[in-house]
Amino acid sequence: MVENSDLLWRAVEKEDQIMESAVVIQINTHYDVCIMANSEKTISFRAQSAQIDALDSLASAQSRSRSYVINEAIANYIALHEYQDELVREGLEDMRKGRTITNDELLKRIQKTGRAGR
Repeated sequence: MVENSDLLWRAVEKEDQIMESAVVIQINTHYDVCIMANSEKTISFRAQSAQIDALDSLASAQSRSRSYVINEAIANYIALHEYQDELVREGLEDMRKGRTITNDELLKRIQKTGRAGR
């Protein structure tokens, strides 16, 4: 610590500029290294050449790896299908509880909202 302080004071006194006080702060940093179990698995699959080219173009445009884009696509696919499955389960529960309408009532509601013919 003395050597570092001496170097600091020499830098402060440079060119006849003497400061009355200087503060030397020594920061000790402690790093904890945690090794976590790797939950990733490697898979391989076949795809059309055009799909791989499109995948690589997307990855390049985003400055991401092919693996990153594939993982994002898988996560989105799973989330979408989990959402759709939940809607189906809710619909089945509504049917079991008798919360249904006739086809005619459905058509009236569609026409009323202006969505008929779309």
